[in-house]
Amino acid sequence: MNDFMDFLGNLDGEDPTISQGADSLTTGTDYNGDGITDGEALYEDLNGDGVFDTITASVDTDGDGVVDFVSVYQDTNGDGFTDYSAALMDVDTNGDGIADSVFFGEDANGDTVFETTQIMDAEEWAMFTGSPDSGYVPVDEGGGFDAGYEQFNPAETDMSQVVGTPAVDEQCWDYQGESGPCAIYAQVMAYEGMTGQDIDPEQMIDVATEQGWYDGSGTTMEDMDKILNYLGADTEKDFGGDIEDLHNCLENGGRVVVAVDGNEIWYGNTETYAPNDPNHAVEVIGIDYSGSEPMVIINDSGTMDGHAITVPASQFMDAWEDSGCYYVEAYA
Repeated sequence: MNDFMDFLGNLDGEDPTISQGADSLTTGTDYNGDGITDGEALYEDLNGDGVFDTITASVDTDGDGVVDFVSVYQDTNGDGFTDYSAALMDVDTNGDGIADSVFFGEDANGDTVFETTQIMDAEEWAMFTGSPDSGYVPVDEGGGFDAGYEQFNPAETDMSQVVGTPAVDEQCWDYQGESGPCAIYAQVMAYEGMTGQDIDPEQMIDVATEQGWYDGSGTTMEDMDKILNYLGADTEKDFGGDIEDLHNCLENGGRVVVAVDGNEIWYGNTETYAPNDPNHAVEVIGIDYSGSEPMVIINDSGTMDGHAITVPASQFMDAWEDSGCYYVEAYA
């Protein structure tokens, strides 16, 4: 989908600008003309500016009452064009005519070409969603889709067992859109959390490009502190970090940016997808010790709704170890 506004135009002539304070709208469509609604579109205003910026469309293509195709479109910069899309659909991998697996594709730059694709069985899908009880069951068992992260909720934990200020810092989260500038976004989020200042990450991308800290595809670990320094923060960086290092920094009012294998954060505790590849940077904004296992709380600019994601400490360490547990501590 190239033109986001074209999709909004399907609202039966309604102005896509939200009225009367509404921040979501759901519509239904009968695609096959049998008088039964078999498609649904959810329009959402995620940034609260009064204009729909995210559309989630789900369709039951075979009329069995089970959703078997889901697509998400997002206009992150408000220019009226899709700059992020993802698709989920059931596929038949064994040729028996029954869908038994899931195809996931992600188009991070809005060019309608999926940069990331994966076909997963039920077990892999459970790892992808981070839970063995993910909600996905193959269609021939009467299932559907239910993907997503668990996010930190202060109302559901003992805040005396939480280090850091995740409820505050998640307000500094921003979605990066295109692949590449994750380390810049992580640094900007960390700086905003420390200072309360509003920094435009796109301007920092320009600065990093001019200074040679960003080449359009990524940032080296050596340069993961440069934007923080440019903005005036004091930093320390090293390999060999552990949970205690993160704890101490957060307890002392600092912020932490770490290099991780993003696939192990997104797809679960596995080396299947991209072994030993530190391909992503996130900000650590807290640690929750209230459960049976500590949960590391991160702001991840690389995924929609990536604010205050909770990751089990063991899974986080697996992802972090792929960079040699490299981290940048930042202080205002």
